Amino acid sequence: MNPKAIGAFLVFLTLARSMPIALGEKRPRYLYNSIYTFENRGDDAYHLTEDDTTMALFHSNSWQNVRIKNSTHAVAREYLDVDGNRMAVIDLPSEIAANSSLVFSITFEIESADRPRPDIDPVEAGPLSDIPPRLVEEFCIETETFTTGDKAIQTLVPSLAANRTTVLELVTSLLAWVTENISYGNFEVPSYPNETLARRIGDCDDQAILLITLCRALNIPSLLQVGLVFNEGIESKRSSWGDHLQIEQRKVGWHGWVLIFIPPWGWLPIDLTLFRSQDPLSRITEAPEYESYVITGFNVSTQAYIGDSHRSREKLMDSNLYVTVSETMVKEAPSSSWTKLLYIAIGLSAGSAMVVVIILLNRRMKRVEKIYF
Repeated sequence: MNPKAIGAFLVFLTLARSMPIALGEKRPRYLYNSIYTFENRGDDAYHLTEDDTTMALFHSNSWQNVRIKNSTHAVAREYLDVDGNRMAVIDLPSEIAANSSLVFSITFEIESADRPRPDIDPVEAGPLSDIPPRLVEEFCIETETFTTGDKAIQTLVPSLAANRTTVLELVTSLLAWVTENISYGNFEVPSYPNETLARRIGDCDDQAILLITLCRALNIPSLLQVGLVFNEGIESKRSSWGDHLQIEQRKVGWHGWVLIFIPPWGWLPIDLTLFRSQDPLSRITEAPEYESYVITGFNVSTQAYIGDSHRSREKLMDSNLYVTVSETMVKEAPSSSWTKLLYIAIGLSAGSAMVVVIILLNRRMKRVEKIYF
């Protein structure tokens, strides 16, 4: 998107937020359909493992309700993964014969509502000691994805934390640095925090992963959330992973953002690419994740999100399997606000590859049941 288009986008967002929200309207309801076409172009059968046939289901909570409406293949079983996400093993054939194809389609019905935004007063902000120790133990650990012990991270954090006494001050300092120093750009797989630091470029989840890593280095609980953004203006078709992966999207895109625990307000979403304000506090209070058109898909806290993505890419490119993913959205009920017509072009382009990493392509997760807050 060119600078003039970005400017127009921001003006539209500002005006849209000033419009009154109609009262008494029903929750928006969407039908989200995904069609996966697996084409084996080799002379030998392609064998599917359970990881290959496992997909993430969406979260259901007080502001969104998601259920499977239709599916060409049944769900064999469900379980919770290491980060508390609902997972489904799809009853697909055990192999795809040589020079043949397999098609799988699934439709989700989603009801979503706007969430109330926090009324944040910096005077009320609490210190690090106000964070429950159990959250520090669970959401501040170093992982394969959030490499808090990396030398570049450890070198940067002290200067950003200097003279900050509250968690809100620490978070806004880290957020300001990331937004000022990291430009938007995407790659075929997620980047490690030190890679994003070195390149000074990253897409939605790259920037989110960097901010989470900086937060965890200061013992501020944080994690990555990934989900859908519905919009009438999205229309794209592209290929990646050596043309082994084709992505087609209409009215829907994938996106990643940060969830941070900031006392006394608790868990708050922060968006690094869809909301372009230069004011760090506004990025917290005005995050688009409070709007009904953003649907939470799954959480990333301890899983090997980046490593699994790289392994999935390598596995597909080393095979004779070619995958086409076609995603569409249909809105069945009117929105509560015309801000839902917002044209979102920034921050979604890398999400389509992300969804295939997560869905039906060698998802390696520990099958440990753990409920996330």
